[in-house]
Amino acid sequence: MSDFVDQLRAVAAGSLLPEDGELSVPGLAEPVEVLRDRWGVPYVSASSLDDLWFAQGFVTAGERLFQLDLLLRAAGGRLSEVFADRTLPDDRFARTIGFHRAASRAMHARFRQGVAAWIAWMPTPPVEYSLLDLAPDLPTTDEGAWAAAFVYLSWGLSGNWDVELLRAAITERLGPEAAATLLPPLPADPPAITAGSLGGRLLDELPRSKGQGSNDWVVAGSRTVMGKPMLANDPHLLALQPGAWIELHLRAPGYEARGVSLTFSPGILLGTTAHHAWGVTNVSGDVQDLFVERLNDDRSAAEHLGSWEPLTIHREEIVVRGAAEPVVVEVRETRHGPIVDTAVVGQLHPEYVALPATETYALRWTGLECGIRPSLALDAARATSFEEFRRAAWGVECPGQNFVYADVSGTIGYQCTGRFPIRRAGDGTVPVPGWDGEHEWDGWIPFDELPWDADPERGYLVTANNRIHDDAYPYLMGHDFHTPYRARRIVERLEAEPKHDVESLASIQLDTVSVPARVTLPLLLDVEPATNAHRVAIDLLRGWGGDMAADSAAAAVFNAWSGHVARRVLQPRLGDELFRRYHTWRETFQCEVLPAMLARRDGWLDDDLLRAALADAIDELRERLGDDPSGWRWGALHRLQLVHPLGALPGLEELFTAADVELGGDEQTVMQGGFDTRDGYPVAVIASWRAVYDLADLDRSIGVLPAGVSGNPASPHWNDQAAMWAGGGHHRLPFTRAAVEAAAVATLRLLPG
Repeated sequence: MSDFVDQLRAVAAGSLLPEDGELSVPGLAEPVEVLRDRWGVPYVSASSLDDLWFAQGFVTAGERLFQLDLLLRAAGGRLSEVFADRTLPDDRFARTIGFHRAASRAMHARFRQGVAAWIAWMPTPPVEYSLLDLAPDLPTTDEGAWAAAFVYLSWGLSGNWDVELLRAAITERLGPEAAATLLPPLPADPPAITAGSLGGRLLDELPRSKGQGSNDWVVAGSRTVMGKPMLANDPHLLALQPGAWIELHLRAPGYEARGVSLTFSPGILLGTTAHHAWGVTNVSGDVQDLFVERLNDDRSAAEHLGSWEPLTIHREEIVVRGAAEPVVVEVRETRHGPIVDTAVVGQLHPEYVALPATETYALRWTGLECGIRPSLALDAARATSFEEFRRAAWGVECPGQNFVYADVSGTIGYQCTGRFPIRRAGDGTVPVPGWDGEHEWDGWIPFDELPWDADPERGYLVTANNRIHDDAYPYLMGHDFHTPYRARRIVERLEAEPKHDVESLASIQLDTVSVPARVTLPLLLDVEPATNAHRVAIDLLRGWGGDMAADSAAAAVFNAWSGHVARRVLQPRLGDELFRRYHTWRETFQCEVLPAMLARRDGWLDDDLLRAALADAIDELRERLGDDPSGWRWGALHRLQLVHPLGALPGLEELFTAADVELGGDEQTVMQGGFDTRDGYPVAVIASWRAVYDLADLDRSIGVLPAGVSGNPASPHWNDQAAMWAGGGHHRLPFTRAAVEAAAVATLRLLPG
């Protein structure tokens, strides 16, 4: 460890939020107690909701101030004030979409006041500010700037404008038949879970590529050892440090909940009360449409129904650090939304690719018109029945979420939420004319007609971003859901045991068996090896069951071979740039297109190409992992690095890297391990929080974060959960007051100033 890193860690330690003692905090009406367990999880108890939200803001800022600052800057298109022109493309895009312009919903003022109170109290700013020669700049009185963070979050969980552009680009280059091959139509899927009285299904098949998803399922008491429901949830988000969630237990008269919260919002968003637990996955419904616009000669107006409608112009000034003048971006809007001129490619490190000038696209997106009701966390926790919870969950308009629910009375349930447009024409899969009025949105699918379910006979409900209704459902929710294989595998594991407990549900969250790999593998094994090296590699695959375990040599061969098949088949046809756009998130190709091509052998590939791709894979594996195939491991290729944004700077890697571990899984295993193929195999999407709630005894519930509660690299809780998370472990989530006090190792009292 270098002296420089030691010095920086000492600076970072100076900004730590104390865990013991008393602090005088102006803004509180009554004292607030903050207990901590060995993992640093804050248990915040207040005498009123006002003081609870204030204290939550104070504690959250004490743990995650710099993360919160960056998030608000990203949502507002202000990153270049910190990182100069390096982040100018990000800011241009944020200003074009207009996250800040859509942010009209007020956040809780007391939470923001708590954040401001920590900034006023802290002995020194976090070390990031010293390294960047900055001061904290959080708009704690600007409601819109904070609401923009929710709009920004919604964008990452919305679709499918990028897939519309991809379809259009592939069609233009290769024709509609090739586009249908690479983005195939929907097969039917027999498994069904009735959704309320609508005949909808929670297990169906609709292949499309999306980067971020989640798993959640709920099991009725009839299928548990203790006779009460249990609920499991692991939301999948980008592999970032600090992560999206902060773990908390919040208590005040009229409210008590334990789980995780977003760093910019009060209340528990995912978790449990004494009465019920809930979790979410992303619906992945289609809430974005691209409209091809006809502009006049000077591009100041768009045609609509034979008339010219003036564009709305937003002048956005982006302050760039070190530049004498701001960069001015003129965002032009039609009746449908902002005109976009770039496509976004990639997951952790997105690229902004200029769109052809031959078309003008305007984006209509639900998130620019509605969002999340600020009282959602309070309303969801206060529900006393599934029906009340359903009504509270309807406060999530964008991004649409699949809520699962379980309560102590034995009820389990599912509710789809979100605003999904009703289109006059078209199915939302490709850009449509904006001038003829034939593809407009005529309102939304009514909330009370969204899919839902309660207490099904089979005793469980499962969602994993798969399609949630069948063809009998009277509305179009989209065509770009995730493939159904995680959901199928969860059901397979649930059906394998007559009764489940906390440990068995936790083991399902760690499952690394790829159902698509089990389908594709026999088709690859039909290839006759041409060399001894081919034979050795293929022999590793014989008898392999598709388990993407980190120590699996077969998984390494399978993924490397599949990747080189994709390159040899597609790169010559699509070209480098379009191939990168198509294959960066490989779910569609890997799960649907590759097995179909292998089965049909209709001109896209043959045995010679497959053998050449296998030779490429063997060369790559030898170069990266050595000549001995017995030493090859999937995890050696497929590493998870949790690195703070400043960890990319030379000399700061040691201070700002929270984890660097081998990981199993892929994008279609229950244990999410999706990767961005532009960068090889490094993990890009992970379970950002794993939890199992036991409604028979909430103190037996378990959970784990990928790194830890704190965003301060000097904190003992910066990455104290990382090894546990990577090893498949969990810690207890004590809920009752007796269990909380028994787990407490530190007590901080916040006193009115």
